Amino acid sequence: MEFRKLQAFSKVYELQSFSRAGQELFLSQPTISTHILSLEEELQVKLFDRIGRRIIPTRAGEVLYQNTKDIFRILERARSDIHELTNQVTGTVVIGGSTIPSNYLLPSLLASFKQKFPDVCVDMRIGDSIKISQDVLAGNLDFGLVGGYAGHFDLEHSLLLTDELLAVASPVLAHNFKKGMQPKDLLEVPWVMREKGSGTRQALEKALQKHTIDISRLPVKTLVQTTEALVRCVLAGVGIGVTSRLAVHEHIGSGALIEVDVDNLSMQREFFLIKHRRRTLFLCAGVLMRHIQKYIGDGGLASEKGLFLCRKGTAQHFVPGQCTDR
Repeated sequence: MEFRKLQAFSKVYELQSFSRAGQELFLSQPTISTHILSLEEELQVKLFDRIGRRIIPTRAGEVLYQNTKDIFRILERARSDIHELTNQVTGTVVIGGSTIPSNYLLPSLLASFKQKFPDVCVDMRIGDSIKISQDVLAGNLDFGLVGGYAGHFDLEHSLLLTDELLAVASPVLAHNFKKGMQPKDLLEVPWVMREKGSGTRQALEKALQKHTIDISRLPVKTLVQTTEALVRCVLAGVGIGVTSRLAVHEHIGSGALIEVDVDNLSMQREFFLIKHRRRTLFLCAGVLMRHIQKYIGDGGLASEKGLFLCRKGTAQHFVPGQCTDR
């Protein structure tokens, strides 16, 4: 089995599309089809079923893909080990992040990392905390940044920081709320809610449980998959929403959003860097992981965002304008 054929097969498997695989590999669709057909003839099995426009891997295709991943990782490890002999940090790191880390933590981190290690390619993938944890366990990611703790014995968690969550609403909507809102009053207002599996939703659910409120009782008007979608819906006045201060501090500063003060409702969640406990990282992946830990610990992100890091024990809190202990 030739490398380029396995590469074509893997892309078709991952993207479930011959045309998109061709675009990724800069090959024509007929060339991709020829590679797949050649593999099927060599192995004497079908690797994909074509149902309408859908491409679905067969059981043989699933087995080949899992083994192909191992082949690619062995080749990548060999290249990384060779470069390590000459003190070169190069290669590809595949990382995953839930919405807040991907949009508000990683971009600045990656920019500073690329200045030091320009030969490293970072493949960043986005999903909810559960999806990222599953992909780390499956070996699809070198490591991940998530806003929820997954209690699996093969996942190693390193606490990065503690995030403050806020309830926010548009000025027009907030004007209708009574002053001194109690947690039970949240049952009477319209909500924009993140999907199940979101670290933000898990933190809200935990905070409500302290007041014996089931999150399913909240009148949800819109369910969204990303923080950006939630913020846009709240800005438009669809409903109240809960999200990270990192995501809305500029909107609050401009007056486009109002922080909704709810008595005795404290919402925080922790961000973790997670990796597979039994997997050894490539040199470039280990260097990036240490860079992330050091960058957040040194307060680089906070300085750039106009936020201050308040250290409390081993955790670090982003609190805009309220702390000078950096």
